[in-house]
Order: sequence, then structure tokens, then C-alpha cells
Amino acid sequence: MIQKKLSMKNRRGVSNIIGSLIVLAIVASVGSVILFQGLNQISAFNSELTLHDTQRNLALREDVLFEHVRFDPDTNELVLFLANIGTTETTIATVTVVNIDSQELILRNTTINRTIQIEDHIEINLFPDLLTGPQQFWNSTEYNSTEYRIVVATSKGNFFDAIRTPFNS
Repeated sequence: MIQKKLSMKNRRGVSNIIGSLIVLAIVASVGSVILFQGLNQISAFNSELTLHDTQRNLALREDVLFEHVRFDPDTNELVLFLANIGTTETTIATVTVVNIDSQELILRNTTINRTIQIEDHIEINLFPDLLTGPQQFWNSTEYNSTEYRIVVATSKGNFFDAIRTPFNS
């Protein structure tokens, strides 16, 4: 019996509880290092995407509404009333007008460069070339009974269009 007591006292080693605590400390410290590295990499990736896609993000926030299209009957004047209903300012770069029936290009104006502020509107006066005669106006029979596709392009690369008929005939 005395020998049994001595053998238990002379026994050296790490108890199960102490061993578990040591393993837990090692796993927790290595795991936290891996977690923080992963979070930093995700943050850097998001920052990189934000910096490179700023223009694309602004383009997605553009929205232009055709409030009214006026064909002046006694002239060849076309008046566009446009509103910016997006969440970023918009610059109108070009306006194109095409006769849908004949596919005749009535107007391609690339020198507009008018900016519409957020929740604002502008009026654009255009003078297309009506090709059937020297003094053709919107009230002539060649032009007043057909539909026209009006396309507005912005400086950010978006296109907005409307189909209109003069005098709603």
C-alpha cells in the first residue's frame, strides 16, 4: 500500500483540464489571426471594387424622364422637356430622332452637353432636317402622321428613349 502512494506522487504529467486549456488557447490565437486576415482581405477587395467602379455606379443611378415632346406645327422645331429623376446629375450628350416607318434619320445632334441637376428639368430646342422639301414643317403630311423614336444619350453612357407622334394623331 505504501508503494502505491509513492507511485502516484512520483507520477508526473499534465491533467486533462490543463491540456484542454492549452489546446484551446492555441486554437483561439491561431483562429483569431486567420479571422482578422480574412476580414482585412474582404475589406481591401470591397475598397478596390468601389474605386474602380465609381463611374459605373454613377451611371446606374441616372434616370431621365421625357416630361413632354413638342412638335411645333408651323416650323421644324422639336422641343424636349426632360427631367432628372435619378440620384445623380445627368449630362445630355446627344439626341437622335428616327422616323420609325421609313427609318429616316431626322436628327443627330452631338453638341448638346446640357446638365440636368438632381430633381430638376431642362428644355432642349432642336431643329431637325426634314428632308422632303425646302420648307417642310411638322404639320406636312409626310411628317405629321408617323411615329418618331427620340433617343437621348448621356455622358455616362446611358440611353433613354421615347416614341412620340406629332400632334397625337
